[in-house]
Amino acid sequence: MSAGRSPLRFGMRAALALLFLYALASLPGFGARWGWSAGGMLLFVGWAGAAAAGVRALTRRPGPASLIGMALVIVALRFGSALVAAGRISPGDPHAYVELARNLVLHGDFGVYESYLNLYCRAFYPPLYPLLLAGWGAVLGFSTWSLLVFGTLIDGAAAMLIALLGARLGSGAAGCRAAWLYLVWPSVVFSAPLAAKEGFCALLVLALALAWLSERRGWRGAIVLGGIAGLLALTQPGQAPLAALMGLVLWRRIGFAAVLRRGLMAVPVAVLVMLPWWLRNALVFGTFVPLTSAGGLSLWVGNNAHATGNWMEYPPELRDLPEITVGKRAGALAVEWIGRDPLGFARLTLTKFVRACAVSVFGVVRLEAMSPTIGGSLAALLWPLSYLSHAGLLALAAWRACGRAVPGTLLLLIAACVLQLALFGIWFEFGERHRDFVTPFLLLLLCWPLAQTAVGKAAPTP
Repeated sequence: MSAGRSPLRFGMRAALALLFLYALASLPGFGARWGWSAGGMLLFVGWAGAAAAGVRALTRRPGPASLIGMALVIVALRFGSALVAAGRISPGDPHAYVELARNLVLHGDFGVYESYLNLYCRAFYPPLYPLLLAGWGAVLGFSTWSLLVFGTLIDGAAAMLIALLGARLGSGAAGCRAAWLYLVWPSVVFSAPLAAKEGFCALLVLALALAWLSERRGWRGAIVLGGIAGLLALTQPGQAPLAALMGLVLWRRIGFAAVLRRGLMAVPVAVLVMLPWWLRNALVFGTFVPLTSAGGLSLWVGNNAHATGNWMEYPPELRDLPEITVGKRAGALAVEWIGRDPLGFARLTLTKFVRACAVSVFGVVRLEAMSPTIGGSLAALLWPLSYLSHAGLLALAAWRACGRAVPGTLLLLIAACVLQLALFGIWFEFGERHRDFVTPFLLLLLCWPLAQTAVGKAAPTP
């Protein structure tokens, strides 16, 4: 079977094309919501031109003028995002992570008050990102500008891993171009001045892919793989199965016996990484809390009569309950609703998946909520940039998916990410930010050369 007609390539193209068509169909609705701004369209055209110029510069060895221009674009975009966010409080997790980090610095206590539950939560959030943020904030504070530097360093590290992954798969040029696009990508830029952990999740997922593709054998490889898997579970528990999924989809490249051996050796390493969190939770709650106490609440947010996949206020009957009880009670409410309306559950689950994967406006909605007085005008200016960049990525990635030069290994990594979303993600709270870790892989697909002999020959093209 030819590479261009393989089931994986055809299925990838079909899925991305369907998501793009959904994005097109949704476009008029967002235009009606925020209006069609000439300034917004000019901003998108200007951004697209600058992004394309950087990609063209990286098709060859860029000169000093090109590198300086690209650096200025990165700085200008992130500085502009910080100006919008400065002095304003982001709703949701970014604000909670800052409060967690502050409490760690000021009181040495890992916990945060949840006003909707009237509860001081001690295991509501996974610990790794707020611990890193606390270390950063203890030295440089928690101002918008400090957070911008922190987020940009994380994004820069992720960009380096994108470049390494491109080289590992056979095209260092594609890796460099994708890394450049990642640093200027609207959804990434909008999150840069906030304490948003999605960029850190993307960094760990990229490290996970490189760990599976590493030539390290024996315990050296297992320690790296298990360590990264444990860190990912301590950052975004819902993405913990991705470590196993990547190994399973790559078995033809690595060898089934090698995947099994490396995976089993990595398990005790991941357990050791997570052990301090387990022991701490056992001391606090007197019971085993493997990930967080918010699993049941996340299940309810994603499954109730008014759910959209995004966060919503918790029901009043959950107020004033103990932390572990809250999660169990919320999970029971979700299961009860699913049993009462299974067709509604199926429809909602499919809608959550398609909407979150096809549309990109979350960063704009968040900025709008942060700026009540000028939020509407900001949204009108920014939503075309966020929306059209993601729609364009879906369209161009669909076009590239069947290219003969694209290594099957890259498509398998994307498939593992999709399986993670479909098998483990969509049942809970599920919005755009929960699929952000897939963006680097799609950017690599977008930037892959049209005609090249892929180095990933060790893996038969699926």
